[in-house]
Amino acid sequence: MTPATLFVCSLCQFSAPEKARAGVSGGQYLIDQLQADLAQANLASAVQIQPVRCMAQCSQPCNVTLAAPDKLTFILSNLSPTDASQALVDFCRQYTEQPDGKVPYRERSAAIHGATAFILPPLPPGS
Repeated sequence: MTPATLFVCSLCQFSAPEKARAGVSGGQYLIDQLQADLAQANLASAVQIQPVRCMAQCSQPCNVTLAAPDKLTFILSNLSPTDASQALVDFCRQYTEQPDGKVPYRERSAAIHGATAFILPPLPPGS
């Protein structure tokens, strides 16, 4: 498995009217869920969570990017901070198992289909 990085916006709100719950942002809530779920799925060493402070899509929380060297980059938006963790963990498993990160469309969950905003090609070597 090629190690991957899952960038997660830690400032995303739960929804437009609900910025935080008990002082925890939607993004941080998702990060906490992902850490537990990745560990439970034995993927913590294959996928590193990298919190970021903004991904410039504040109107549609939660926002994440999955990337790895020599692989496609997936930018996902409008993920539920309370319900998306397991779908993301499953997608991370699929992604890390593919040498180029190209998870076949039919194998992606409905949550990933709906959240996919962009898919970027790998950076050229030496970039």
